[in-house]
Amino acid sequence: MNTHPVLADLDRALAGGSVAEVWIRFPRLLGDVVMTMPFLRTLQHHWNAVASARGQQLRWIAVGHTAGAALLSEADPAFIAEVILEGGGAAKPDPWALLRRWRKQPPAAFLNLSQSARLPFAAWLSRVPIRAGIADNHLRLFYHHSIRYRDMQLHIATRLEPLLVALTGDDRSLWLPLGPALLGGRKGPDKLRAAGWDGGDYATLAFGTRGYGKRWFPEHHTWPELMRLMLARGICPILLGGPDEVSLGTELADLVPGALNLTGLTTIPEACAIQAAAWGNVAIDTGLAHLAAATGRPTVTIFGPSPELWANPIGPRAMTVRGPAVDCDPLVWADFPTYGSAAHRLTPSRVMQVLELLVKES
Repeated sequence: MNTHPVLADLDRALAGGSVAEVWIRFPRLLGDVVMTMPFLRTLQHHWNAVASARGQQLRWIAVGHTAGAALLSEADPAFIAEVILEGGGAAKPDPWALLRRWRKQPPAAFLNLSQSARLPFAAWLSRVPIRAGIADNHLRLFYHHSIRYRDMQLHIATRLEPLLVALTGDDRSLWLPLGPALLGGRKGPDKLRAAGWDGGDYATLAFGTRGYGKRWFPEHHTWPELMRLMLARGICPILLGGPDEVSLGTELADLVPGALNLTGLTTIPEACAIQAAAWGNVAIDTGLAHLAAATGRPTVTIFGPSPELWANPIGPRAMTVRGPAVDCDPLVWADFPTYGSAAHRLTPSRVMQVLELLVKES
């Protein structure tokens, strides 16, 4: 017998004819989606057990923006059975279409881990038995269980713990190791070989982001110097990034013979599979940093303006580094725009030394 009220509610919903589905609307950005994984792992542990006791299997359905929910697009069906990717504007989900679907076959639960109002509205009109989520955008009316999330002096992953307690009675968010067994991306190594990888040790470098203040300036000095240090150590540098970083990735790779460039050539699950088999990973504060750390492989994240308290990547061998708050090194390059970031005061040799220490630990 389920003693926690929500577990009992889930059991009644499944017994009463609700479809054995849990719909989750994920955040917009890749890093934020990765940071929901400990919450999801613990929730699935409890809720799957309730369904299993009834001889049923829950289907977990992810909805989210292409920048973030694409992480789950090739996932094991037992983890995420269906993914609905959305864009902006007209590509957002139609709440009336969901209403028609859910009125005929209401899912057992709907969870909103974003600040979108469309899906909570449809779930409320459909009388989905269990509705929960982030209520900062005046959405509390739509939920049975809600939490405050925005502008809290807590790590983003920790902000979800009150919702986990409300839904399971468990206050332990457990790290979920990501990799090809869970997320797919098995074509990643094939793309790595096609780019010229010879099967030796390699390290991934995630250098790009739309947040200019997070970047490691001057980029045509820092990244090539780090890649040369890796090559001298017998480690092949692999550049990873999205379509927006292709131009810069090509420029950086051209500066360092021996570096391989996969920028814009992988899906997010394929990038994760490559990171999961790497000797080590280096990234600026971007989604691929969170993904690399979540694989469990040694990962150094170069921080600029972001506070580690809120956003440091989660993983057993992850470390963040940053330069000093003021210019104090007479050798630091200064004739370039920094966009307010302290990352430019961090030398490639320090990044390499930290990564080597993490590798020795592992």
